Order: sequence, then C-alpha cells, then structure tokens
Amino acid sequence: MSAACERQRGAVTVHAVTVSVLLVVMTLVLVQATSLVRMRHRVAAAADLAALTASRASVAGDDGCRAARDAARRNGARLVSCRMDFDVATVTARAVSPPWWGGRWASEQRARAAPQSYLD
Repeated sequence: MSAACERQRGAVTVHAVTVSVLLVVMTLVLVQATSLVRMRHRVAAAADLAALTASRASVAGDDGCRAARDAARRNGARLVSCRMDFDVATVTARAVSPPWWGGRWASEQRARAAPQSYLD
C-alpha cells in the first residue's frame, strides 16, 4: 500500500461515527421540541376548559374558581390565577415539563370565557 492510503485508513469510520452522533443529537433535540409544543397545546386546552367551567359554574351559583382549579388539574395543568367578573372568568394555567438536559421548561396560558347571555 502507498503512504497516502495508510494515512487515510479509518477515516470513513471516523466520519460515520461523527454523522451518527450528530443524527442522535438532532433526534433528541427534535423529540424535546415536540414535547414542549405538545405541553403548550395541553396547557392552552386546560386553560380554555378551566375558563369555560368557571363561567358555567358561576352562572349556576357555584364557586367558579374552585371549578376552574379542578378542571385545570384534571387536564394536567395547575391554575395560577383566576378572576371572576360577574360570570366572566379569566384564568391562567401553568404546566412544567419533566427535567430534560438539566432543566425544566414551563408554559403558561391565559383564557377568558363568558356565558352565552353576555354575547347576545
């Protein structure tokens, strides 16, 4: 074998390992980003449902914020704030991701709901 062939021996293996590591890292980042987007949508849905539940409970004469807190919890979020202006509910829901890459991510979403009679 020539001296040039001897120097390049194993170069393909190094490149293959480098590409494989990069693909694994990119896959992990993509999985994390997808998880965070999914969490954000889940918190938005929890906030919407909590606001609707609070407004409906208030119309029925019940404690709207307690109903909102229960609805948010059932949908995987925590109620951060709740304000009732007559039967109009304004809520903020929050969820925190499991630890990833040495940190946690949080998402907060705000929602407002009013009874149908307010829109007429």
